[in-house]
Amino acid sequence: MVVVAFDDGPEVGTLLARSGSSDVVDAHLVVVAVRRSEPILTGDVHDIESLTAAVPEHRPPLFSWPPH
Repeated sequence: MVVVAFDDGPEVGTLLARSGSSDVVDAHLVVVAVRRSEPILTGDVHDIESLTAAVPEHRPPLFSWPPH
């Protein structure tokens, strides 16, 4: 397991402003996924999609759980 500090305030704030979202936790997840070049597994694809759309040049792949 990897523990990631919640200390990416400027990047999270920029992503929230770009996407129009207010979900700090989801935005932090996207920031970390972009930085690590990792996909995102989520049960809430719709909310995460709006955030990943705000970083099209580094958009991480999304996978829905449970699978549809």
